[in-house]
Amino acid sequence: MNKEIKKEVVLCEICGYPVLHNEFGIYQDCPKCGWRRGGDNEVLEKQWGISYPMLVSLSHAREQYRNGLSFKADFKEFVRGLDFYSEVLFDYRGSAYEVCKKGDREKDSIVFSGEKIRQEFSSIEQFQEKANIQGTLLKELWDEVQDPRYV
Repeated sequence: MNKEIKKEVVLCEICGYPVLHNEFGIYQDCPKCGWRRGGDNEVLEKQWGISYPMLVSLSHAREQYRNGLSFKADFKEFVRGLDFYSEVLFDYRGSAYEVCKKGDREKDSIVFSGEKIRQEFSSIEQFQEKANIQGTLLKELWDEVQDPRYV
């Protein structure tokens, strides 16, 4: 016996366009603006400063949409995403890079790696201040980074 999955139409958090939502909490990507909704992003923004699964906060995404920009987490949102998910990725000049937390919440270390790079930091704060690609700080080249995302 096939049970039909219940679906409802909800409005996109960003542009207000109707999107499908099913009983399992899965939202369709918005066909108008491309926003991917995965949960209660107002709560996530208040608690963590990010959204799920996009990393960019809901208020920042709304601002980007109003300005005709693509959705992209800024460096601070990316770092908050690292704290929340423990493992995040991004692309830079055709190469993929990964950042992950090792250890427990009390004594995390951060590993930043890519094709020709491996850096380890004793804290998220140290990662923010010292992570670099070929000598240029990650926070300074962030505008060139593409597709920051969680794993």
